[in-house]
Amino acid sequence: MRLLAKISLFKGNLLSLVSLAAIMLTHFIAIIVPGPDVFLILRVSLAHGFRYSFYACLGVCAGIVLWVFLTAFGLKALFEAAPLIRYALALFSVCYLLFLSFLLFRSARSKKANKEQMQKEEKVSAKHFFILGMLTNISNPKAILYFASIFSKFIDESAPIRDIFLLIGTISVQSVFVFVLLGRLFAVKKAREAFLSRQKTLDSVCATIFAIFALAIAYDFVSQILNKG
Repeated sequence: MRLLAKISLFKGNLLSLVSLAAIMLTHFIAIIVPGPDVFLILRVSLAHGFRYSFYACLGVCAGIVLWVFLTAFGLKALFEAAPLIRYALALFSVCYLLFLSFLLFRSARSKKANKEQMQKEEKVSAKHFFILGMLTNISNPKAILYFASIFSKFIDESAPIRDIFLLIGTISVQSVFVFVLLGRLFAVKKAREAFLSRQKTLDSVCATIFAIFALAIAYDFVSQILNKG
């Protein structure tokens, strides 16, 4: 990590290809490490197929673009100057992830037949999945940590605006490609058939994972407040 932090993203007025490759590799690793975003795409792909997981992927990537944009224009400095913003974001993350966990637990405990429940869920609009993906990414503790502490080290805020937007564009395209590919892989017919036969169990697992992420954020949030108090 220290080695990556020492790589300067900008070389003079031109974006260094070596540095760009380094940050793309770092970003790729951050994406594929299992977290709320990956589990959301997994669940939507298995439950609804690639069509709706595609919109969820776009929503997740919209959240990533927002994080990259904020990081490029001083997210770390903002968190340091106004820690209440970070606390408010952490509180939102806890509430939203617990809400997702509740919905999945309710789905797992539902007495309705899987096919009947799936038909009801299929009526949800594509916009719903886009918003779901975006809010999941914004509330993702991994994204908050990554962009505020790791990604920000690659950014030189004094760099030409052209280079900053080139970086934003590159990371955005990479994010869309990786998440759409994951959605496509998760949505294969055999995987969906296996999910439908074990939907309650898998929903319970995903709900538990979301709850663990929420509790981890809550623990960190309370610890920071107590240490400062």
